[in-house]
Amino acid sequence: MASYVTDDGICLRVVDFSETSQIVGVFTRRHGMVPLIAKGAKRQSMKNTMSGPLDLLTSGEVVFVPAKEPVGYGQAAGSGHGSGGAGLGTLAAWELADHRNALRQNLAGLNAGMVCAEVTAHLLQPMDPHEELFAALESTLTLLPVPSQRARAAVAYVKAALVAAGYWPQLAACMACGSGPPRANGEGQVRFCGRAGGVTCAACRVEGTSVWVPAVLAVALERLPSPMVLKANPPEKAADEGALLLAMNLLLGQVEMITDKALRTRFLLGSIFGGR
Repeated sequence: MASYVTDDGICLRVVDFSETSQIVGVFTRRHGMVPLIAKGAKRQSMKNTMSGPLDLLTSGEVVFVPAKEPVGYGQAAGSGHGSGGAGLGTLAAWELADHRNALRQNLAGLNAGMVCAEVTAHLLQPMDPHEELFAALESTLTLLPVPSQRARAAVAYVKAALVAAGYWPQLAACMACGSGPPRANGEGQVRFCGRAGGVTCAACRVEGTSVWVPAVLAVALERLPSPMVLKANPPEKAADEGALLLAMNLLLGQVEMITDKALRTRFLLGSIFGGR
């Protein structure tokens, strides 16, 4: 007998599987990323089990039957096509709660949401709960339509995702000598090595390719509050979007290094940072 599970969810991936069905990746509050096949989702007859569309970044209550053997790392949805959806749970019902209309009316904000969605799907294992990160994503999706908050909120969310997954780099002290804060060169820069997992003093080296980053950027990233804090207490000072773009590129590079997979949404950064 099927075991049904009910949870709050945010849809992070939608892939057409057939003429009538879809494969979706839903980030749930209590069960983490859940890969599901939504059989007949595009049929009109599904209105009795789906109160609204399973569009990207929509929120709602999801009812599903978990997969017996979840798909592997980084394959929350969109895989299993050749095996008829093997390794996927089954969507039983979807009660739409928020279609993110404000977000959909702001292209830069919507693009930022797509980056956050892909980062989440890349970093999290299926059925691995991260309730705090779920709350962070809810707050982020509220902030992204606001031009003055969008860039900072997007970077804060990627930081939160790396922290939740256990891959946040060491920025407060040198990876080589332990000096904190790391000593900068004459141009105020320190070395960042993603494979080593953090920064080093200008004169120190660790194994792996490193890049120069402003020391103040490393400090700012370490101090950057969570999206929940940003929502509750919006900063009065406008963000430096150039610095935030540099920070986002640094963090996305860390995600790609960890997962060994390129992020398809990277090309959207130009519209997110500086776009209205």
